[in-house]
Amino acid sequence: MASPIMSSPQIPLVLSLLFAVSNGTPSVGDEPELIRHVVIEPATRETPRSDTASIARLADGLLMVVYHKYEGGKDSGHDHGLCRIWSKVSADQGKTWTKPRMLVDVAEGDMNVQAPALLRTEDGQLLLIALRAHHNGDSSTMCLFRSTDEGQTFAPTESLWSKSNGQLLQGGTSSLLQLKSGRLLLPFHGGTGNQWRQKNSAWCLLKDNGGNNWSKSTQIDLPKRGAMEASVAQLADKSLLMTLRTQLGGPYVSRSSDEGKTWCEPVFSGLEGGESGTCLRRLPDNNDVVLFFNNSKYNTKHHHFGERSPLTCARSSDNGNSWRIVGQVASDPKAEYTNLDCFFTEEGNAILTYMYAKPAWNRDRIQLNAALIPRSWFDRR
Repeated sequence: MASPIMSSPQIPLVLSLLFAVSNGTPSVGDEPELIRHVVIEPATRETPRSDTASIARLADGLLMVVYHKYEGGKDSGHDHGLCRIWSKVSADQGKTWTKPRMLVDVAEGDMNVQAPALLRTEDGQLLLIALRAHHNGDSSTMCLFRSTDEGQTFAPTESLWSKSNGQLLQGGTSSLLQLKSGRLLLPFHGGTGNQWRQKNSAWCLLKDNGGNNWSKSTQIDLPKRGAMEASVAQLADKSLLMTLRTQLGGPYVSRSSDEGKTWCEPVFSGLEGGESGTCLRRLPDNNDVVLFFNNSKYNTKHHHFGERSPLTCARSSDNGNSWRIVGQVASDPKAEYTNLDCFFTEEGNAILTYMYAKPAWNRDRIQLNAALIPRSWFDRR
């Protein structure tokens, strides 16, 4: 992984053959009888946009999803619009979602509260993170909450950072992980200046089991808009693999051999795509990892360097050194699929949450969807 940083994807013929993908059918993926798509939160006039979800299992077996939901009004549905953290539960493994409740409201000085993520720790705690954005999005506070009543209420415990100087956030890949050692890890990125033109760096915040303080990892940098929206998975050898949103032709990858303290120079994954978030997960029953991303044509003239369709899954059996395309989870050239998160059920099936917009790039009608993916789908050849 010591190859130099590339300013554009350089995919040799052998990789092009390895990554060949079947065309798929619009909207429902390669095998519609296997993958089921459901709506978690529809878009309405009053609530034009919902996305950036995270799922955890409750003690009674129900699944709980958290997400942010935007309201109508000024900047309705846009990143700087008003949104709050909501939740629903499912009693049927994600097929239906009921009992909507608001979990976290905006506070004085907030532009919005956004990008929640749930974590069930090894000792049974239920944790929630959420970002309070201030001013015009040029400052933020990362909040950590804890529930002692299985998600009915969440009480604030601490701020991982407060009223930052510059925009710090997780974007559409919000997550809080617990490593095998018990260490908590929170990836994030940010910079200063205009949100859409600023140069971003990525880091991780770390807190050891039983520790009182959070520490900051080494900085990760890339050209153009920088390193954004990191997604992290722990491999079988306990090392960490990270994928990054970039403007360089597709996802880049970085590695850590010391549980997130230091990260190697990122390199191109070999998977072509525009500027969009990814979701990296280790399969629950073996050592392979899967990556959900937008396998679109890289286009330097596009405002985000490519479309956010199709929604594709790649699999690696060698710790992310090479990838093969498993298939398309969803494919509609007129739609947008992004802000991804994946939860594996006890049976090993995946629930992949994603933002769905059609037409793509509109911010007036965005619904929160989930793709229910059977474990067997990942073994397709």
